Amino acid sequence: MNDKKYYLASAVRELDRLAIEEHQIPGFTLMQRAGQAALTALLNRWPGTRQLLCFCGSGNNGGDGYVMAALARAKGITATVIAVGNIHKLKGDARLAYEMATKQGVEVIAFPIFDIEKFLKYQGECVVVDAMLGTGLSGKVTGDTLKAIELINATTFPVLAVDIPSGLSSDTGEIPGDAVKAEMTVTFIGRKLGQIIKEGPQTCGEIVFDDLEVPGEIFKLVTPVTRR
Repeated sequence: MNDKKYYLASAVRELDRLAIEEHQIPGFTLMQRAGQAALTALLNRWPGTRQLLCFCGSGNNGGDGYVMAALARAKGITATVIAVGNIHKLKGDARLAYEMATKQGVEVIAFPIFDIEKFLKYQGECVVVDAMLGTGLSGKVTGDTLKAIELINATTFPVLAVDIPSGLSSDTGEIPGDAVKAEMTVTFIGRKLGQIIKEGPQTCGEIVFDDLEVPGEIFKLVTPVTRR
């Protein structure tokens, strides 16, 4: 019997809110735990990793990617962030994560001027991290994010998605346009329904879950999706 519980994106946001507001866990603490959990899972799966290429959006999912890059750099792993979206729009915890990464010496490159030849030379020792959209997908992916997804999917690098692959609906498991195809997805606090239905399984790859040490009692206050 599978006793795992799955949630809609709105419910996971409520779990997150309860952890922050009712149990006084700073949002940046949760972000740091998420980055550490994702990096640990990555290195367990690909222990020979020498290079991370983290595609980071301008929201909190991107913040998780910046934390991963900073922690990797602290371990002596070369880490580069490809900023998909305006870094000047980073705010709150995501801004703190960006500052954490740059203080560690992580190179941040804007996606439109990203050097594809530099990207390709890391083949064989590189893992790509998708930290662009997370659960905040609304409609088809367009613009630079779509181009980044196409680039990631065209490579032969292993890909780790942070929380959920960019372009996959965390509620329906559908892909409105295009989505990152990951070998591994590390998801946090609550498992997302869209990861296990419709196109979710083949898009997410192996799923690793981490509750980020949030208090167990918050799960009693939020209703999961009923599954047979």
